[in-house]
Amino acid sequence: MKLKLNIFSPRNRKSIPKSWCGTWIDETGRKLHIESTKHDFYLATIRDKNNAAYKIELLVEQVKETINLMAQFTEDVHKNPCLQIEAGIHDIGPTYKLYFLLKKENGDVRLAKNSDKLENLIIRPDVGIGLYDDLEDDLGVPWAFPLSDYKKQIL
Repeated sequence: MKLKLNIFSPRNRKSIPKSWCGTWIDETGRKLHIESTKHDFYLATIRDKNNAAYKIELLVEQVKETINLMAQFTEDVHKNPCLQIEAGIHDIGPTYKLYFLLKKENGDVRLAKNSDKLENLIIRPDVGIGLYDDLEDDLGVPWAFPLSDYKKQIL
């Protein structure tokens, strides 16, 4: 049996390039800052257009801000690689999933590769439902809506 393994395929990705870290901004002015750590995790901070952190209400009647949220590179249920942010309680949810994509001139998108030009990349967010959020319209993360693509802030 012949195995063909393409270690450079975006589907085999285990982390993101350092150039993909930093600040990304969506059309509403929401800012996403991704920071790598020395371990296999990332820290993500999400702020509104006025640079204020959002508040997350947890099940345990506590509130935390969207600052230095734990994120890990993983695969979604369709085996697509994404950076998954714990937007609630670890392993309970909800999650904020970020997909790194190349946006083509015709508007189509595909999974981003390391060799793609940074100015052509977008991050497309998605919300993963939490254990107890199925009855809420905002899936437990009202600050995440409306979902809109992020573009890298290049200085």
